[in-house]
Order: sequence, then structure tokens, then C-alpha cells
Amino acid sequence: MDGTNVDFNLNRCFEAVKGWFTLNGLSLNPDKSEALVIGTSARQRVEGAVDSVSLGSTSIAVSGSVRSLGVTIDNTLSFNTHVNEVYKAANHHLRALRHIRKCISDDDAKQIAVSMVSARLDYCNSVLYNTSQSNLAKLQRLQNSLARVVTNTRKHEHITPVLAELHWLPVAARIDYKIAFLTYKTLVTKQPSYLHELLHVHQPTRSLRSAKQMNRLVVNSSRTCFASRAFCYAAPTVWNSLPHELTNDLSSLSSFKRCLKTYMYRRSFNH
Repeated sequence: MDGTNVDFNLNRCFEAVKGWFTLNGLSLNPDKSEALVIGTSARQRVEGAVDSVSLGSTSIAVSGSVRSLGVTIDNTLSFNTHVNEVYKAANHHLRALRHIRKCISDDDAKQIAVSMVSARLDYCNSVLYNTSQSNLAKLQRLQNSLARVVTNTRKHEHITPVLAELHWLPVAARIDYKIAFLTYKTLVTKQPSYLHELLHVHQPTRSLRSAKQMNRLVVNSSRTCFASRAFCYAAPTVWNSLPHELTNDLSSLSSFKRCLKTYMYRRSFNH
């Protein structure tokens, strides 16, 4: 498919969206709209660049990234820009906390750290599943620095025991935690429907010992790193990695959260 066909199909999609808005009594403002073409770097090179799309009589330039609900989405879903922005914003509050650290108690420092910095690390962090190691390392360095400020730990001291003492899961574990928790709620409530329809409980064809492990999910095949970041792949993969004691019982949300945090903690710190 060449760039002309891609441009034509995109324009048709935008016209369909505009028509849906009109039929439902909604107003779509083309002057404030942004366009983003998402695909792997290789796919975009093959199909050619799309410079703009048409929405009504307005031509909308295609951006390299757009911001939606606090998440910066780039055209390859690498989330490099998003990680950089999170790091920049969180690091600003980290420096401010460092300036006042001597004037506040340990408990106050921990509360400020959780509300001002850790909250930014956790916000929509499930989109970072299977992101690059450099992105994870950057966010982990930020969390490590935060833990040092809160506990007055020196720069060259080992940070893992400090994180364990604070009961702060590492960044990668926090991402898995968020996906597992979202999967649990989707399985129990069957909402939102667009996520629930992507989850399929595994039904063994024969009676095996593994059949005692209920609520195992079918893992869709994925041949590329780009595709493996989709919810239909990430959710079953993370869910099936949990012990069956966690996934068998879907009766209590509070119990699941507590047991999941305990499991992630022990897995992260070998406790």
C-alpha cells in the first residue's frame, strides 16, 4: 500500500468519525484536532509519510506525537517522549523535596514523595508494558533517587534494601501489578466490554493436572515487539505468570490486591 492509498483511507476514516459526531448531535472542531499515524518504523518507511489528512474543509497536519489524558502517544508507540516528560516533571518535584528534606519528618517526606512523584510513575504506567530497557532504567533511576532522598541514603549505597524497606515495588513490577489488577477487574466485572472481549479463559481439551489452575487465559501469538504490547497479549501473559492461588479465587478485590502486592514484593526482593 503506497502513501496515496494510506492518505485516502485515513481521510475516509476521518469523514466517518465526523459523520458519527454529527448524527449523535456532537460538534467536532477541526481547527483544534490533531492527527497521528501509528505504526512500526519499518512499516512507516515502506508506506511513506503522510503529511496531512482532511476533516471537512480543514487540512490537519500529522504530528509525531499527541497528548491525551496526560499520556503522550508517539507514532511508533515507543512512549519515549512520554517517559521523558514524566521524568522531567517528577524530577522537578524531587529537587524541591531535596531542598526541604532536612525540615520535615521521615513520614512527611514519604507522603510527599508518594503523592508528588510516585503518583506520576504509576499514572497510566500499563502503557509502558514491554517498553525499552532504557525507558525502564530512566524511570528506575528516578525512583532510586527518590528513595535516597526520603531515607537520607548516600549515593553509593545499595538501593534495593532501601526500596524493600519502603515497600516500594520497582518500576517494572509496578507495571505488571497495574496490568494484573486491570485484568482482574475486567474478568470480574466484564467491563469495559472492549477489554473483556479480548480476554478468553483457557478451556483444556483433556483432563490434566493443570486443569486445577482455573481462570488461565489464552495467550495470543505475537511475532513482533510492537504487537506484544497490546492488551490482548500483555494481559494474558502477566496474568498467567501469577501463581494459581491468586488467579483461582476472584471473589474478593481487597484480598486479591493484598496478595498480589505481597507476591510482587517477594518476587522483586527475593523475600
